[in-house]
Amino acid sequence: MTAYISEIDTLGGIGNEFVEIAAPVGTDVSSFALYIYDEFGAVLSGPYALGPLQATIGNQDVYVLDNASAGLPGIRGEDAVALVDDTGTLVQFISFEGRVVTATNGPAAGQSSTDIGTSTPTGSLQSDDGGLSYYAQPNPNSGTVPCYAPGTLIDTPSGQRAVQDLRPGDSVITADNGVQQIQWVRCKDQLLTGQTEDRLPVLIKAGTLGANLPMQDLIVSPQHRILVGTAGQLTQIFDQAALVPAKALTGLAGIRHITGRSRITWIHFACDRHEIVRANGCLAESLLLGPMVIQAMTTSERGAVDALFGPAAQKGAALNGPVARQCLTAKAAKRQIRKRLAGGAPAARNGRKGSYKATPAAHPAAGAPLSARYFARQSRISCASCSSVSM
Repeated sequence: MTAYISEIDTLGGIGNEFVEIAAPVGTDVSSFALYIYDEFGAVLSGPYALGPLQATIGNQDVYVLDNASAGLPGIRGEDAVALVDDTGTLVQFISFEGRVVTATNGPAAGQSSTDIGTSTPTGSLQSDDGGLSYYAQPNPNSGTVPCYAPGTLIDTPSGQRAVQDLRPGDSVITADNGVQQIQWVRCKDQLLTGQTEDRLPVLIKAGTLGANLPMQDLIVSPQHRILVGTAGQLTQIFDQAALVPAKALTGLAGIRHITGRSRITWIHFACDRHEIVRANGCLAESLLLGPMVIQAMTTSERGAVDALFGPAAQKGAALNGPVARQCLTAKAAKRQIRKRLAGGAPAARNGRKGSYKATPAAHPAAGAPLSARYFARQSRISCASCSSVSM
């Protein structure tokens, strides 16, 4: 089939349920539509357009419909879902939990649905073989592996581009290797309700890392690594260039976990190598395909990255390693912050217990050529903690 329903959650409640659709790269799905049928075979709601492209994985474009993006209502276990192409032809008609629905009207009229099984109460049903079969996915992963939030601006040869607009084959400017192509892009919605603070997104306010660094607020996942100790980024706290998890910096003023959100969309991209790029003007990492990241992927995603990057150089190594800089664990980074602040580093308390603001360090003007704004390349130091941390 030209497109298929690659994952569906019918048990998560109206705010969490979704339908994920995959199509061959470049397929025009602007006139494709989704319909919801009731147990009696009548159209319950629809049509719903597939909306904007969410991600490109391997040779497939991925679209996600949910209540927030498409107004999709809650999908009951007794309902059925129909996918229709641009000619009005029925592409797929599926139902769940052992039920079969025979449509009496709409694009599926006269057709009986295919029962694709039953998911767990908090899971979804997923297909890795083009919709031929489905299995229960205990951890729904619509549109997986977090990194940057939508709206983050990445430096590219053609200027800054929003991260959600980047595609495989697009180029980004890196600190170490000049212009590099993106090889893999992924988008994921993450539920935040019930998460511990340590797993919540991190907000880095404009100017927190140094003068105009970042140039505007930056939101990253808690494990996403930020470059410090160089290029004007927290150089008064860290003596050497290192990559540290964003959550390790939340003791500094202007850097905190975000609370009050029910969900967030994450976008990440991987290059041939682990790279350092500019995100909202500050230096941070591209995706490192380490063991924990790979383990979090579906079977089809693992196949896609294996085909793109080949096997790891050795057991436990990242597919696109080694790491671009020395990596500090969150514990080591926090210890360094406490040590430096206690030792009289140029940092000032902002009036809140345990919260400090580092004095911005001087750095080259933002308008200077990118190559002039980076320090000389640091030696790459392989560290097990980096290759085993999920994004």
